[in-house]
Amino acid sequence: MKKYLAALSTTALFSIAPYALASSVDLTVTGVITPAACKPSLSGGGIVDNGKISAKDLNRTTHTLVGTHPLQLTVTCDAPTQFALNPTDNQAGTESSRSWFGLGMTDAGEKLGYVRVDVKNTQADGVPAQAIDSEDDGTSWSKTFVTSPGYILSVGSAADHSTPLYVQHLTMDFEVSTQIAPANSLTLTGEVNMNGSVTFDMMYL
Repeated sequence: MKKYLAALSTTALFSIAPYALASSVDLTVTGVITPAACKPSLSGGGIVDNGKISAKDLNRTTHTLVGTHPLQLTVTCDAPTQFALNPTDNQAGTESSRSWFGLGMTDAGEKLGYVRVDVKNTQADGVPAQAIDSEDDGTSWSKTFVTSPGYILSVGSAADHSTPLYVQHLTMDFEVSTQIAPANSLTLTGEVNMNGSVTFDMMYL
């Protein structure tokens, strides 16, 4: 039955568009296998603990900064390598302010706040460098002082912010700030857990 239907379809194709079979489309598969491997890590296991915050200490109509914590990002490669880190917000859609990482939701379905990650001192193989990011998957790069969703993060020289460096050992000092949404927008009748989570995936350029 299937073969009969297929034959009918082919006949119809010839009668309606006799030149259709003369056209074609190519599938091209490219890529590069790199001998180098890089391993990213965060100091303190990447954990930021803001402790317990009393609801009465939150601003009613504006965001409240409840903690600022330093973390150091380290990337170690087998050899000098051109790479970037792609931050994925595991709580996407819960951020109470655009451009930053989400902090989860209250039990009532309200956006709890956001996490901002500032990039401070950057060193590439022991030399002062500049954090750079790209929103077009590496086609163009610019100087940055933060890392945020939708932008891949890399490092350029202090003088050239347009091209990622080949680096074997990178350190970036992060400053992680936690902001809670205005208290008048939240249901705070019980304990509410902060649940921010960001994954930095390694990309070889």
